[in-house]
Amino acid sequence: MGEGIICKKSGMRAQTAVSSYALICAKYPAGSNCVCSRGSESFTAEGGTGLAAFAVTGSGTWTVTISDGTRSRSGGVNINAAGEIKTIQITYPSEPVVSESGVLLSSQNGLASGYSLGGNARMSGNAIRERDGGGFWLSPAVDLTGYSTLTMSGYLRVATYGHSRVCVGSSSEKVFDIAQTPELSATWLGGIDSLYTASLNISSLNGPYYIGATSVGNNLEITGIVLS
Repeated sequence: MGEGIICKKSGMRAQTAVSSYALICAKYPAGSNCVCSRGSESFTAEGGTGLAAFAVTGSGTWTVTISDGTRSRSGGVNINAAGEIKTIQITYPSEPVVSESGVLLSSQNGLASGYSLGGNARMSGNAIRERDGGGFWLSPAVDLTGYSTLTMSGYLRVATYGHSRVCVGSSSEKVFDIAQTPELSATWLGGIDSLYTASLNISSLNGPYYIGATSVGNNLEITGIVLS
């Protein structure tokens, strides 16, 4: 296994001299491990400084991988000719954040960082508002490990012939599709324009699950989603 070198182009001192065909300069989150590999050949950056250059030994696709013990991310760099200098920047994807109080949605702050809506709904201010034939789920799935209760608060804004339910499912389809059976669900019992809170016992669930609601003939406006 070879050693990475700090990119000469950045004006930093080269740490290791190796026979070079081309140079791959990588920028990555400081403190991470950074490895450049092709097949059985690999080079490891020193120091975790966030800047490295790899003096690679041949053409082809080289893979730069970063990791910090809990996350990893990879990117490919194509080397076509001797003497090339290629650059790559790799970052970890934005991760959803559940606050210490377990709040996924609040009327003060809207959706927790890193989450988005799937399904037939939109954000209306800091609330989730279902469209006609509504239903939604939070994306990505939420790790329910260590939580015992899910509460979802809001209002029934349109009520015609249908019904609504709060759902927790192992897939988004189980949450959104009224024809499927989610792992857990609770019927929305609140009257029109009256604040209502639905509660689900989720203590039996561990790992990632999708959270949302399904409505047929109704439209919900959700103002709070909290895990506790």
